Amino acid sequence: MEQINDDLITMLKVLKTKGGTDCTGTCHHRKPGEFHCHIFGRMLKISSQGIKNRLLKLMRMGLVERNRIERPEATPLVRFTITPKAEELLAGINACEHL
Repeated sequence: MEQINDDLITMLKVLKTKGGTDCTGTCHHRKPGEFHCHIFGRMLKISSQGIKNRLLKLMRMGLVERNRIERPEATPLVRFTITPKAEELLAGINACEHL
């Protein structure tokens, strides 16, 4: 697997905790309570474009997947969530941190 840095591990941990991050394609389609790249970026002090670039990298590594979510009376969104492979990676990291 490609080398994974601390930024990417932190993103995986946040994605696991939050249940994923949502993308509507354009920011004006965001709804209150949805966890979008702008909020994610502010949390990690990374630009929203930086978040998007890192999500793409995590997808290429097989650690994040995307799923289309239909919303009543609103534009559909894409939810990025961690994969079982990412769950295993995080479990291994957590086990090492407890040694």
